[in-house]
Amino acid sequence: MKSNFLKLVLPAFAILLAVGLAFATEDKTILQIAHYYDTVDQEWKSATAEEGCGEDGENPCLYDGYQLYSAPNFGSIQLHKE
Repeated sequence: MKSNFLKLVLPAFAILLAVGLAFATEDKTILQIAHYYDTVDQEWKSATAEEGCGEDGENPCLYDGYQLYSAPNFGSIQLHKE
């Protein structure tokens, strides 16, 4: 009885475990903090950059019409996306 039970349950458990783990993964999006100079308040503010914003690219990454930078100063890298 014990032998038949193990022969039936263990493979079924292994299959359920494999199927469950196959769907347990997901892509994580990495949020990038960017900075922009608010001309109204005349100060640097932080915002979350869109996915794909980085050093390379043709189109500027904007937040409410302001150019995003990698650090809170104009000498830092302007962020762009493809």
